[in-house]
Amino acid sequence: MRDILLKAGLELRPSDPTPEQVAQWRIRKTKAPPPFGYCYFQGELVMNPIEYDALLKIHRQWKSGMNANDITRYLNGKKIKPRKAKEWHNKAVKKIVARFESKKIIIKGEKL
Repeated sequence: MRDILLKAGLELRPSDPTPEQVAQWRIRKTKAPPPFGYCYFQGELVMNPIEYDALLKIHRQWKSGMNANDITRYLNGKKIKPRKAKEWHNKAVKKIVARFESKKIIIKGEKL
């Protein structure tokens, strides 16, 4: 098949990627899921409009001094849905709060 394509005059892609191509692949989406409140769009990490409102509520409750247990009860009481589970669990909220504390997630303003 390769010989036929070459005889037809088609240019084939190189068998080895260039260093620039490899660098571009590493920047884009990974296999790891994005943090809650974010999603991948065209290879970039951006705010997820469906989840970001819940992330803001978690941030507000955390800033007001609530702990992860209280925030979990608040979210389940308000019927706010997590990404995949039926209801919020303490461990998931603790991970999000830990990202706030370590400044891996920084909320600037309170809007989308």
